[in-house]
Order: sequence, then structure tokens, then C-alpha cells
Amino acid sequence: MTGHYKAPTKLLADLCITDPEDINVRAIAFHCGALVVEGDLHGCEARLVGAHDKAIITVKRDAFPPRQRFSIGHELGHWMHHRGQANFRCGKADFQKWGDVSPETLANQYAVDLLLPKSMFVPRAAGQSFSHSTISALAKTFQMSRTSTAIRFLDVADRATVIVFSTTQGIKWSRKNTNHVPFPIKVLGHVTSDTVAYDILRGNPAPGPTEVSAAAWFSDGHAERHTVQEDSAAVAGGVLTLLSWPNEGHLLEYYH
Repeated sequence: MTGHYKAPTKLLADLCITDPEDINVRAIAFHCGALVVEGDLHGCEARLVGAHDKAIITVKRDAFPPRQRFSIGHELGHWMHHRGQANFRCGKADFQKWGDVSPETLANQYAVDLLLPKSMFVPRAAGQSFSHSTISALAKTFQMSRTSTAIRFLDVADRATVIVFSTTQGIKWSRKNTNHVPFPIKVLGHVTSDTVAYDILRGNPAPGPTEVSAAAWFSDGHAERHTVQEDSAAVAGGVLTLLSWPNEGHLLEYYH
């Protein structure tokens, strides 16, 4: 990294921030030379304009507060990773990039590491179930969206877990816990009628964690012999699904 780069852990340590309530992302951005302002943006959620060692981050004035926080963290990620390359206008699709290798994914990960730091998140997540009730409670503590909170939980989970984000147009992205699912796993590209997510996308209420056929979510030939626990809920723009396994039989068959 170039000399201006500071990792989220370094920033938090420099500013003596040890509690989620003290993560003032606007003040952190200012410390890094980026002034945050609100504006009536059209066609994007946030914008970064910078030159030399100063920048302005503009966030959508009427955005949901957790969205504003994440947008600031995302643009600060650009300021750290991509300074001097270009100015950035980031829309909703950019904040949904988690599975590829791109500047937007880098910026998203920077925001998660800054606003949901492992040093504060792991002790609060330890022993908790991989469920929307847990994610909602942690999201409130860190003043973040359920999607970004679920992604952080996934990254630190001590079990095999997968997150899927879907809309009426199909599955937009998925992300796995690479420590416990180190091999490629075949998530379907569409939402099947055997899933809770399918019902939610059609306006039906979410029943909570439900055991469904693994074949409802995965395309491998042995999925139909196994089950997976699905906890789906409506979030901004679509449905967020949390998947985990009652046992590892399905995953073990990937090694055969």
C-alpha cells in the first residue's frame, strides 16, 4: 500500500476506539482528510471527489442512517485503496458487490472492517445462532444494516455458513464462510419454489429458521439427499438468506 493507506484496525487504534458506540465514521473520515456532507444525489448513493490529501464524501441526504454510515465507510475505502485513480460515484449495485475482485468489493470490505471490527464484533457474536434474530441485535449494537452485519458474522462464524441475496429477478450474489467451506459450492442461480425466500419475494411472511432440502439452494447431485437450515428475511432491495447445515453430511460429499 502507498503511504496514505491506513488499515481499519490501525485507524481505530490510533483514535483509541474500543466500543461500537464510539465509531463515529464522519469523524474518522475527517481524520483521514475526507469531509462528509449530505446532498440530493440522483443516480447514486454516495460520491467521492478527492485531490492530493483532501476529499469530499457526499452521501444521500434522505438515506437510512445505517446506509449513510456504510456509504461513508465505503467511500473512505476508495479513498484509502484508490486515491488518485479516479473519483467515484457509487450506486446500490456497488454496495451489493461481495463475491468478485473489484474496487467496489475492496471498498465494501474496508467499510465492514472499519464499522464492524472483529475485535469488537467477535466477543458479541460468540455462541450466538446464525439467525436473523441474532443479526438484528448485532446490527442495532453497531448501527449497521442487517446485510453488512450478516456478512461480518459469516466471516467470523465457527461453522459452515452461506449468505444469499436474491430478488424477483433471481439470486444476485452469495458468499460463504471460506474457513469452513474451503471448496467451491454450487449455489443455484435462481430462487426455487421450495425455499422460504421464494414465498417472501411474493409477499408472504417469514416463518423463521426452517429446514429445507439442500437441493432447494444447491445444484450439486448429492444435495437432494440432505437438508439445510434456511433463515430468510426481507431487506432493502430483496431477501437476505442465511444458510447453515444441521449436519455436515452434504458438505462431506463434496470431497468424494
